[in-house]
Amino acid sequence: MGSCYSQVPYTFPDGGIYDGEMKDGLPDGKGQIHWDNGTSFEGYFEKGKKVKKGIFKWGDSSHYEGEFLNENFHGYGEYYWYNGKVYKGNWVDGKMEGQGTLIYEGKEYVGEFKNDKKHGFGELRWPDGQKYIGNWKNGKQDGKGKLIQPNGNVIEGTWVKGKQQ
Repeated sequence: MGSCYSQVPYTFPDGGIYDGEMKDGLPDGKGQIHWDNGTSFEGYFEKGKKVKKGIFKWGDSSHYEGEFLNENFHGYGEYYWYNGKVYKGNWVDGKMEGQGTLIYEGKEYVGEFKNDKKHGFGELRWPDGQKYIGNWKNGKQDGKGKLIQPNGNVIEGTWVKGKQQ
């Protein structure tokens, strides 16, 4: 028996209804899933798993558009939260990882991430013009850096867990 492609509705164990290309009884190719709570995914599947590129939308208007691997955000993607927070950058196994830009609460961080947190070298800019350029660890300023205040004053030094030493 060979593989065959068909296009018929398929129900996932979590209740999601899939409509799209099928191969060997599983979603495979282009398709979309809709859940009763307003969540949806449109993109590509291999052997029943989200892969390549797609758009995931939640009922609260949050959405992710980007690359997937084995059901996770993986590769470049853009995530827009319902509250205005935005991340554009690299993802690894569903977490912000590598280079990216995070915009939240009027602030903008451009730099490195690890395990969903600012980690490595980066720059954070506040709405009032203040900015910190330097090292980060576990989401906080940590290591050498400089703080440039709105009035132009520059404070250089070492930070530990978000506090200047």
